[in-house]
Amino acid sequence: MDAIAASGALWDRWTASSDEPHSLVRLCDRQGSGGWADAWKKTGSVELLTDVPELLAGTANPSFDREETVDSTPVGAAPAPEIVETQFARLIAAAIDRDNEDDPWSLMWLHSDFLTRCWDAPRELFPIDEIELALAPNSEAELLELELEGSEPVESMAPIFDSVAPPELQIETPAHPDLVVAWMRTYGCQVRLVDLLVEILLQSISVDDPQIIIAGTSGYRLGQGGWIGHRVGPLRSPDIRLPLIVSDQGPIRVPQLCSTDRLPDILLALSQETGLVPADQWSVQGTTQRIETSSSRAKQAITTPSWFCVQDPDSSEHLFLKPDDVEDFNNVGRVRTDVVQELLGRSSE
Repeated sequence: MDAIAASGALWDRWTASSDEPHSLVRLCDRQGSGGWADAWKKTGSVELLTDVPELLAGTANPSFDREETVDSTPVGAAPAPEIVETQFARLIAAAIDRDNEDDPWSLMWLHSDFLTRCWDAPRELFPIDEIELALAPNSEAELLELELEGSEPVESMAPIFDSVAPPELQIETPAHPDLVVAWMRTYGCQVRLVDLLVEILLQSISVDDPQIIIAGTSGYRLGQGGWIGHRVGPLRSPDIRLPLIVSDQGPIRVPQLCSTDRLPDILLALSQETGLVPADQWSVQGTTQRIETSSSRAKQAITTPSWFCVQDPDSSEHLFLKPDDVEDFNNVGRVRTDVVQELLGRSSE
């Protein structure tokens, strides 16, 4: 994925207009008829492969000529012993099988929610030798132990977890010092799985130099704001600042604030082989863009080039400086009540 980003377009501040699961697929489906999907259908079919059955249940999806659901890993299963037995591998295999058919296709959308629901990647994907090296005793650690002699010992924790169910928890105070790192290693296995399978996909399909879009649809917290999980805790920037990478369009880094609502426009531009970002705007931050994010975890959430302002369900208000305060560490709402009032649309009287 780093190699794809190095020669492509990478959005730094692609921000979700909704934190609801699968909202991006539904958005593009609504805007596909008569728009981006019709443009792609001129050279082949537009298809959706997913491991989320409810995404296709009971509703017609006019943007897609063909839809297919692959089996998901059942709840309570153990991590897969091999990469090919994971949920995401089944999705990649279905895409390769589809490509081997005679019918031409122009755009294939692979959609998976395993990063938020099923961590079944083999744990061997993380370099355990590096963990053991990091945990090996050394002179500094021995000195620290001597300094702390007499204090209560900290119970040891596994360096990586075997749970397939992703965590949904608030970090307690005081927390085990290795808790977040152990979950980050576990999550790292899933990321390595994606990276390997994307490489296998690009090597296996018959299309010469295919263009690929990597788009996140949900954020995941790994300790930010004191939470670990998907859609847990109050709504904050890590939940809605998502990745978007388009291959073979750069190298370009897009610093502007951009709403996920623009994905249909990006798909349309790619079908027409037009520039995604005009050259005179490559380094322009912009000052007027405003993105409102709908969420059941917030009364209001507004992102601008300079601020992120959120009103929690209990009506408490929080303001964070952007883009500097990446993880919403410093709430400056008390000292900038004027900005809060302006963004939330209230009178100062």
